[in-house]
Amino acid sequence: MTPQEFETRVVTWAQHQSGLEALIQIGSRVQAGADLDEWSDWDYHLITRNPEHYWTCDWLPEIAPCWNAHLERTDRGVVKLSAVYSGGFEADFVPLSAWQMKLVYWAMARPGLRSAFPSRLLRGIYNTQIIVRPGYRVVIGGSTWEERLTALNAAWPKNEFTNIDYQYNVTGFWRHAIWVQKKIMRGETRAALRWYQVELTKHRWALLEEEARIAGRPVRPEARKAEKWLDARRLEQTAIETSTDQQMLARGLLAEMALFEEVTRSVAASRGWSIPDTAAVAAWLRQELNRVLNQI
Repeated sequence: MTPQEFETRVVTWAQHQSGLEALIQIGSRVQAGADLDEWSDWDYHLITRNPEHYWTCDWLPEIAPCWNAHLERTDRGVVKLSAVYSGGFEADFVPLSAWQMKLVYWAMARPGLRSAFPSRLLRGIYNTQIIVRPGYRVVIGGSTWEERLTALNAAWPKNEFTNIDYQYNVTGFWRHAIWVQKKIMRGETRAALRWYQVELTKHRWALLEEEARIAGRPVRPEARKAEKWLDARRLEQTAIETSTDQQMLARGLLAEMALFEEVTRSVAASRGWSIPDTAAVAAWLRQELNRVLNQI
């Protein structure tokens, strides 16, 4: 099965779905200037009158022989189904309610009314802009959905990283740093490593992304393409080695703290924000972690 044959299978399957109003391809394969390679996956929005019908992995093998299938609810609050098909072709499908997406695109085309929109609708608009605006192709849906998606061209104020976001991530980092440190001290190194990788670094990446945006670099979420938008110093600083070794974890956490303090000051200086006072907790963490490093 070639990539073209796989795409044909997706389209053929979609054409036989009675409740499907539109199939919209998104992601790197339809983004201008994207770096495509043999590892690039396929991403689709399924605009349907019955999204619940697709909240199961049972239908995924109807497209092609399926090696693995997984369903999850993402941080953006939508159900995403990911499948790996024969030959290693990976595809993500997000079933979306047709009436809700019609409302999102209708409202998106009217930014002058945004003050009257409920917060949930505004979140839907901003999330859709983030995901779809970089590039899309209406595979099924015709001119009706093509016209709806022109709403992506409407001039909306940026959903900016606010001082509230900044304060949340700064305090969140130090809260999780304490938790990681305690697990290190107890010798629960696997729990420490998991929390370090899953919870702690998300706050670091939030500030690194904002720092890069301030510098005018094209940021991608979740550290995607970070090798392209981090500067040389941040690339070096984020190459932190970790393992379940207690001392290596302690060194890693100390390096994270130093990096985070730099980025905290950088973003605050650029935005004119006040920096939360974390000196006491940082000093205590360094003292405790150095106890681990000084063990013979």
